[in-house]
Amino acid sequence: MPASEEVIALLTSIDASLKTLVKQTKLAAPKEIASDRDLDGQYGNPEVKFIPRDWTGPSMRGNKFSECPAEFLDLIAETFDYFAAQAEMNDERTEGGKSVADYKRRDAARARGWAKRIRDGKHAPALPPVGAGAWQGGF
Repeated sequence: MPASEEVIALLTSIDASLKTLVKQTKLAAPKEIASDRDLDGQYGNPEVKFIPRDWTGPSMRGNKFSECPAEFLDLIAETFDYFAAQAEMNDERTEGGKSVADYKRRDAARARGWAKRIRDGKHAPALPPVGAGAWQGGF
C-alpha cells in the first residue's frame, strides 16, 4: 500500500475514533437542568403537547409541566433529548435559521427542572380531580 493510502487510512481511523469519543462524552455528560430563573420566566412552564410512549399513567396532555408528576417529566425530558438529537442530525432549523435542537434541549432541561423542584419539595403538582380518567358509571 502506498504511503499516501496509509496516511488516509490512518486519518480516517483517527476521525472515526474521535467521533466515537465525542459521542461517548455527550452521553456520559450530566443532562442540563433549567435554572429557577428560566423556570419562572415566560417560557419556563410549557404545555404538554404529547404523551411519551412509555408513560402508563393518566394523560397529561394540555397540562403545564408544573402540573405533572416528576416521573412523567423524566420521560418527557428523555423524549425531548431524543428529538434534539434527531433535529441536530438532520440540521433542522426554524424559519429564522436557529437550531431546532437547541429549543428541544431547553424543554428537556425545563422538564428536568420541574421534576427536581417536585422531588425537592419546592413545588407540588396539582392533583387530578378524583376519578379523572376513570369510568363515571351510568348507561
